[in-house]
Amino acid sequence: MVIKKVENKLERLVEGTFARFFSSAIKPVEISRRIVREIERNRSIGVHGENLAPNDFTVAISQSDYHNFANATESIRRELEETIRDYCYQEAYAFLGSVNVKLNADDHLRKGTLQIDAQFNQNEAGHPPGALVLPDGKRIALGDTTVTIGRLQDSTICIDDPSISRNQATIHLGESGYLLSDLGSTNGTLINGFRISEHWLVDHDQIVFGKYKIRFEAS
Repeated sequence: MVIKKVENKLERLVEGTFARFFSSAIKPVEISRRIVREIERNRSIGVHGENLAPNDFTVAISQSDYHNFANATESIRRELEETIRDYCYQEAYAFLGSVNVKLNADDHLRKGTLQIDAQFNQNEAGHPPGALVLPDGKRIALGDTTVTIGRLQDSTICIDDPSISRNQATIHLGESGYLLSDLGSTNGTLINGFRISEHWLVDHDQIVFGKYKIRFEAS
């Protein structure tokens, strides 16, 4: 179900804005199918018994195919990363680090062929994977820097809404992952519909500040 949904999205992308770039023998949906096969072939068991999926993928295609992708590489790369996140979320697979896809040209490959190298890689300094997905789809990767949220212009996430406090909340890296703390805001912070003061974030938590909604993804 998940892979079919993402394949349809990639097909719409190919048929729409970037259609003129894809005279290539390889289509993005074919890459997504191969990546899913690599996930299943390489998945492993973590030290705590969790199912781990590779998170770092290098996709090599022919020089000719890469040339046809050149003007849409970044869009395709983001869609492939979303494929991996959605698929692994549905299958309850975890990651050691953030999901990353690279598209490279290989002079030794024939047109219409590809190779995928799937690896398990941790983030720099061993930080756990984590990102905030904003309403416009923008992703803010988390690390050891405190994320500030509120109406103040210098907030990491500035929300122009009078129902939001100037200093609404923070997110920082702690011993058990990423901790969201409400800073005594007037109207509170909700996680999955419940008001909280502090909360250790887990994959796909829905964070709400007034009418502003953010999703946490552990990938």
